[in-house]
Amino acid sequence: MYGEVFATTEVLLNGEREPGVRTEETNLGDLITDAMRWYVLKDGVESLGIAEENVVAITNGGGIRATIEAGDITMNDINTVLPFGNTVAVVYVTGEVLLESLEASTYSTPEAIGAFPQTCGIEFTVDTTVAYDEGEQYEGSTYFGPASIQRVTITSINGQEFDPEATYAVITNDFLAAGGDTYYAFSVSEVMDTGTPMDEAVIAYIEEELGGVVTADAYGESRGDITIIAEESVEEETLEPAA
Repeated sequence: MYGEVFATTEVLLNGEREPGVRTEETNLGDLITDAMRWYVLKDGVESLGIAEENVVAITNGGGIRATIEAGDITMNDINTVLPFGNTVAVVYVTGEVLLESLEASTYSTPEAIGAFPQTCGIEFTVDTTVAYDEGEQYEGSTYFGPASIQRVTITSINGQEFDPEATYAVITNDFLAAGGDTYYAFSVSEVMDTGTPMDEAVIAYIEEELGGVVTADAYGESRGDITIIAEESVEEETLEPAA
């Protein structure tokens, strides 16, 4: 059954490592996080106990393992992209914790990192011209949390003003919800695990919400939620010899 075609895509869905899901926003990252948010909200926001405009989604680029070429899509293609069996989960965090998680997960950007956040509902900027302010090492982790927020600015949440004191429901995978990668800040939060594997949520989204077609209009390019400010390249001037 997994080998049968269930959908098509009009465009290549970028799951490459770098440049790709570990360095920047991609259309495949958008598709996956859109699917995660849709899956949790499809039966209504009431079960989350929070306003829909405060519901976002994050998954780590390192969990996205393949590109999908334009053309037919099988369930096996989706499983190859998301092979680890991680489930869709929800954590409840303050805006301050959400900001910390984005700062930590982009600490090496523009260099590739598996924690790089592919997101839905979060518009933010990473200024890589500013050094990461390394703080204390996260418990049981090889990563260090930020001593201060220097690189990431959240522009908006679902088009609304970001509030560091507000509570946000972050739809993520169970690995990050447990504090995996650089997301230790999530591990102290209340967790609701749907028990649904991510690949199944994405398949359901493509079938039910997209009608079996990933269109160029919807996913031809990345959405543009993540802005990365890189070091300005300085070109050496070529001096003309004196006459």
